[in-house]
Amino acid sequence: MRRDQVRNPPTTLTSAERERIRATRESLLDGGLLSAAPGAVGVPQYIEKSWRRCIGENVPAAATDLAYRAPDDVHPTLRRAAGPVLERLQDSFADVPVAMVLSDAAGRIVLRYAPHRRQRDVMDRASAAEGFDFSEHSIGTNGIGTVLVERTPVLVRGPEHYNALLEQLTCAGTPIIEPYTGVLVGSFSLACTLRDVHPLMTVMAGDIGRQIEARMVDEAGDRHRGLVRAYLSLDRTSGPALVVDEDTVLANRLGLAHTGPELHALLWPYLNEHAPPRPERMPVPLADGLRDALVEPIGDGARRAFSVRPLPTAMRSPSAALSGGARSRADAVRSAEGPAREPVHFDPAVERQIEIAALHGETIAVTGAGGTGKLSTALRALRGRGTGEPVVVEPALQPAWFDAARSAASEGRGVVVRRVHTAPTPTTAQLQALIETGAPIALTAELDGADDAVLGTVRRVATTVRLPSLAQSREHLPALVREMLAELPEPESGTRLAPAVWERLAGWHWPGNLAELRTTVVQLARRARAGTVEVDDLPEELRTVRRAHGLMESAERDAVAEALRAADGNRSRAAQALGIGRNTLYRKMREFGLG
Repeated sequence: MRRDQVRNPPTTLTSAERERIRATRESLLDGGLLSAAPGAVGVPQYIEKSWRRCIGENVPAAATDLAYRAPDDVHPTLRRAAGPVLERLQDSFADVPVAMVLSDAAGRIVLRYAPHRRQRDVMDRASAAEGFDFSEHSIGTNGIGTVLVERTPVLVRGPEHYNALLEQLTCAGTPIIEPYTGVLVGSFSLACTLRDVHPLMTVMAGDIGRQIEARMVDEAGDRHRGLVRAYLSLDRTSGPALVVDEDTVLANRLGLAHTGPELHALLWPYLNEHAPPRPERMPVPLADGLRDALVEPIGDGARRAFSVRPLPTAMRSPSAALSGGARSRADAVRSAEGPAREPVHFDPAVERQIEIAALHGETIAVTGAGGTGKLSTALRALRGRGTGEPVVVEPALQPAWFDAARSAASEGRGVVVRRVHTAPTPTTAQLQALIETGAPIALTAELDGADDAVLGTVRRVATTVRLPSLAQSREHLPALVREMLAELPEPESGTRLAPAVWERLAGWHWPGNLAELRTTVVQLARRARAGTVEVDDLPEELRTVRRAHGLMESAERDAVAEALRAADGNRSRAAQALGIGRNTLYRKMREFGLG
């Protein structure tokens, strides 16, 4: 149905009509879907279809607590286009008991203007406020959720609402569709009480929706013209070039080698947080990995955008980052070892720390939060340095761990002593005895919250290398996902991810770190079986785009991360260094996805 073909039954209902509709709805609820033939219910067809959907999905028909989430991650195009339109209309509706309501594509109310106190009270009693979920599967037939399902304008009058909580309202809603992509980005509605209904509500709602869409076109035209001008100037260069803003990536022919469906979801948040105020060489995450590039802000500053020119050489290897004698010793060791070993860790900084420790003959203790890959990193660090595959022992679970470890070490095999923070913990003397055998030894530990005795033992015998959380290493996410997929058998290894899925993965804070990512990737690949994973295939908590951190929040996140690194993961010392309480630090760590 086109926008001009508005579903427009009479706006008002008589008291007899209201009673008949209420009785019809309750009869269908009580009797079930088969109690009345389709089309015989006596309400508009889109209302009946919605009622039947709600019954089939067991949507509550009585007042209930609605899901709430702060509306701080609104679709940028919707936010930019709708804001000025609704602000301009505020004065026109100042003395009218009608509320203007904007929702996102999921049915969550992201903006509500209800200047008239009586209407505001009615909306509040119905939980029709910013942040509440008014999707059809949450509260049933209504002028937001049903609009989004039908993708056309609808009018929902009083008892036509599925949930009794909304019976005193009439709502005229219209979808907001991005004109140049056809993507549904939200809805706009006018809502009032039954006694305040205006016969032109549906027409007015549709007209305001068209105004919002028109602003999308104008705003996109201005923004895209600026991007194209910047792209054309870059395209004259001989090398690869990209231009990126909040919604778009443009690439020249050579730049296409660095693109992929995951690129925007990865590159834009990274640049938005880390890009310099002037042209600067810096590493950036591209679809083919972390690369050095010349990054330059473009535009007038009102809307952030950047040009990115990948440089011809790949990022330096970890050994190249070593200085002077350390680098030459690394080259000598590598030549003596023969073919290059597999990378110890995906993060060059971690790789560099482990390599330096190995060059100096130091024992390493791999630390970090749960799921960051401590055991696999320790095993890779020891492979090739001893005889055969390293042995893994865990003192907390193996009473005879020391005998097993000493036996392996005496044969020259590498030994990983796992989870040394868990009681009963190994003694300093036991660890030193293993190290004195000359065999390669590594420890793993979670030092966050560990007592001073454990910290003292670890620091006395080993050099600590803390692994970053996945939230701190988002730039490596595509490479990690591709590696995990490649390890799976056919057909799972051929699974592809839609661009919107990459956006959700990059936006999630991954509290379970690499272990959580691996579980997610394996589960998605098994279900997709070489197909394409779409947003609806994701676990529920990953389907929502998380809000990007602003500059102040980014600075605060960096300060917390640096304090944790300086304290070797000890949260008490990190909190003390930051001048905040331990509980506050825990909250900040959860908020920023640290550890």
